[in-house]
Amino acid sequence: MQTDVIVQINREMSPFQRQKLETTPFKWLLCLEEPLQISNVVVRELVSRWSSIDLCFRIREYLVPFFVFDVYLYLGLGVVGEEVNFEHYAPGVVNKLFHDKDIIVNTILAKLRDITVNREENVDDFCRLYILLAFCTFDFPCSSKTITTVPFACLDNLDILYIYNWGQLFMVF
Repeated sequence: MQTDVIVQINREMSPFQRQKLETTPFKWLLCLEEPLQISNVVVRELVSRWSSIDLCFRIREYLVPFFVFDVYLYLGLGVVGEEVNFEHYAPGVVNKLFHDKDIIVNTILAKLRDITVNREENVDDFCRLYILLAFCTFDFPCSSKTITTVPFACLDNLDILYIYNWGQLFMVF
């Protein structure tokens, strides 16, 4: 999970772009001021203490429950709402931005940087690409493969992103 690209884009975006992103369920990404540092030692320790039967971490004599639902709520992602359909491929506005180029992390970054430099471009397109980059970073991190399983059409209307169950993304991947 390479969060340094999100941090860099956060530093470069305009106040108007930031303001638009704050109206989406993905506003939590704007809080990333430094790349996330994940300690392998801590992760290894947590994994060794996980009880799949109890769905809890065993810490001393205590069972500490932890659910995927907790992550959704903490991030402010919807846990109810319309299903994000990964089976139905609908290209949408985002796909059209790439003009038949492969959609990979590098092409998303190039397009984002182009929009950031040329601030007169559509702020909605910037936000769509930023959220797409977040999907690639957090939900399906794969820098070298073409991204085809993203529900592109869901990003067409930024004003209705709250109607979807985005928490479902973590369960699918």
